[in-house]
Amino acid sequence: MRLVKTVFHVHSDYSFDCDYPLEALIQDARARGVQCVTLTDHDTMEGVRAAQELAGRDLQIIAGQEITTREGHLIGLFLHEEIEPGLSARRTAELIRRQGGLVVVPHPFNRLFNCSLRESVYELIDLVDIVEVSNAQNFLSSPNRQARALAERYQLPMLTGVDAHHPGYLDSSYQWIPVFKGPREFLAAVRQAQRVEGRHPASYFFKTALYEFASKCGLGAPERYGRNCPYMEREPAAEKA
Repeated sequence: MRLVKTVFHVHSDYSFDCDYPLEALIQDARARGVQCVTLTDHDTMEGVRAAQELAGRDLQIIAGQEITTREGHLIGLFLHEEIEPGLSARRTAELIRRQGGLVVVPHPFNRLFNCSLRESVYELIDLVDIVEVSNAQNFLSSPNRQARALAERYQLPMLTGVDAHHPGYLDSSYQWIPVFKGPREFLAAVRQAQRVEGRHPASYFFKTALYEFASKCGLGAPERYGRNCPYMEREPAAEKA
């Protein structure tokens, strides 16, 4: 049985809080033997379309979106159209399912960035297909343990997510899964995943801390962050004298 090195939960600079150009992402994937990437930018799928053109046939890009709901973040995989942010988590999950996509709960109990569903996850548990039971951005191990307990309680498939926002850390966490075609086969393959759970090194968290500090102090994101984000507001370029 051939296994595919699959990296789940990757961002590009189409996300407002990410400085990872698609060209660097594709290059890293090939250099590290990654054969499948789920690209899940925040509230947009424009990066997916560009990535699929760059990747060619030797690298599979699963079309995803990390969607901001009223209760926290949800990920849709195998999507065909973007899903509007700001809806309830349950409504968002229903819209993912309507497209034939898979509903994934990322970092359900992470409290660091205030973007997780936490207890709200139980309000849509009947619509959840997969739980991210390990996230490389979880600085503490307790959120991972809680997520794994959730998946085990409801007998849901498990993924480990890298949640990469910076170049150079693409496979801090990944899994080997059987070859698949489409969402149903992917779901079955995830149940057989050989997860390699990891956490980003200190250098990753240092970069994230600098970004968070600049944002919270009103300094704005560095220019390289969200360079291709379709909804990010930027200061107009100064006119030449």
